[in-house]
Amino acid sequence: MQALYRFSFILISLAFIVQASAQRVVPIAASGNPNMPTDIYPIIQGDTMANGNRVDNNTIYTLENGATYVVSREIVNKAVWPLQIQAADLTDTDNKPRITRIPNASGDFRRITWPEGDLTFRNLWVVSGEKAPGAQHDWGLIRLFGENSRVIVDNCIIEKDRGGFLQVRANGLKIYVNNSVFRNGGNRKILQGNGRGIDARNFFIDTLVAKQNVFHNLQDRVFRSQGATEPHNYIEFDHNTVFNQVGRHGSFQFGLARTVKVTNNMLSNPLMLGTSPVYTDEQTQPDADAHKIFTLDTLYSDTQLEFAGNNIFYTQDVLDYWASNDTVNQPAIYSDLIMDVLQGSAPGSFTQEVLTFEAVPVTILPYVVDLYADPTATDMFDFIVEDQSLAGTPVDQGNLFDFSTFSPCYPSSAASATGATDGGAIGATDFCSNLSSSIFSPQAVELEMSIAPNPVNDFAVLSYTLETGSQVVLTIYDAVGREVLTSNQGAQSAGNQTITLSQTNKLPAGLYYARLQTDDGQQTLKFLMN
Repeated sequence: MQALYRFSFILISLAFIVQASAQRVVPIAASGNPNMPTDIYPIIQGDTMANGNRVDNNTIYTLENGATYVVSREIVNKAVWPLQIQAADLTDTDNKPRITRIPNASGDFRRITWPEGDLTFRNLWVVSGEKAPGAQHDWGLIRLFGENSRVIVDNCIIEKDRGGFLQVRANGLKIYVNNSVFRNGGNRKILQGNGRGIDARNFFIDTLVAKQNVFHNLQDRVFRSQGATEPHNYIEFDHNTVFNQVGRHGSFQFGLARTVKVTNNMLSNPLMLGTSPVYTDEQTQPDADAHKIFTLDTLYSDTQLEFAGNNIFYTQDVLDYWASNDTVNQPAIYSDLIMDVLQGSAPGSFTQEVLTFEAVPVTILPYVVDLYADPTATDMFDFIVEDQSLAGTPVDQGNLFDFSTFSPCYPSSAASATGATDGGAIGATDFCSNLSSSIFSPQAVELEMSIAPNPVNDFAVLSYTLETGSQVVLTIYDAVGREVLTSNQGAQSAGNQTITLSQTNKLPAGLYYARLQTDDGQQTLKFLMN
């Protein structure tokens, strides 16, 4: 059953005691004219005083749910002011504000944003590189230039970038990507290596945490790191779902990294291109040009690797095609250096349960078949998928799907439904009502939890309902699962309950999980600190 997990937020004016400055909120009205959408560039970039200073460096710009907005040129912030754009209603995830581009007076399409400071996107649909119907998309539309900056992408759809959806162009970034969909990346109908999810290029990342995301219809890698001289500090991919990934130059290329954690991910047909050295001409793999799902270039004395609870499988049509082509082999899971660390634990770090998702776009295997038939062709199967509402329009290039039914979910009877490291379900379970979304326990119960307001600025309250009297314990975890607060609430009676949280210092901005433990089980929900 398709469902985008949503939480209801009840406004109750009890204090969540933190020290936080009030944020200025600037609603940007939609034009109401679909032929002339509101251009957010002059509003955000021009929000300055006569002396050139920002009106308020702590500003959130909100967009109307379901409306379309445009940018006439890239929005560029500075280190002193974070660029924060979000939907007016964060709970209405079915009607995200849509951001796309329009050409300028010279006919050139500019980028979405090249931030030089912190960036936060929440509940947005960003159509990055689209130009004319059927044309190749532009690339590099979101480039992250802020040295040591923080990037939050939460509950967003980002699509149609010919290069990487998030391109890192500075060192020391902290990137948190949650509950988002990355789709339609790369050069359509031709052989190329573009089309990546998160692209570190030759820069090192301080922290990358990607949880509960879906990556699909990509021509190249989910993560690319190549050419950096300093190692990434911490990389985590947990509870993500990947399908329809060609893998022109691999799947997950970690490059140089101190700590890598890959847990509870669902990979269906990753690296669909298979292993064929003739197609590694652009970029070198660490193991003699042989493609593998996960690769690492260097081991350090303090390298820490965790691979566990993943389901990595190929469907029979892909296996049959590879068997029919003498030049194609099935790729191995781990590169040699990763195997050196995992050794005997490698076979137990993943399963290979073949599953069928409830409602996702059709396989893009025809693109791979066309590519091997004639790598120089310019009319291969178009792996870029459009919504079926565009049928018969110039945008319709033959690959359509009804995204209102999108559901990367699978039966709760599958082994993967209890195969995660915590006993819960593997993959991006927050998109599925039939699978446990708790990353901490399979013993989930429905407590009707809510926290308001969310994101949290200077007050909030946690509300929930107990079916029976119970002992209650509240625990707060940060984005990487570290416990930051525990409060034993003691015995509570059945019915509606609230918890007023108090603390002496504000939690750092970012994603957190609130878990309520009761006698009957537990429930976890996410909240954001501004």
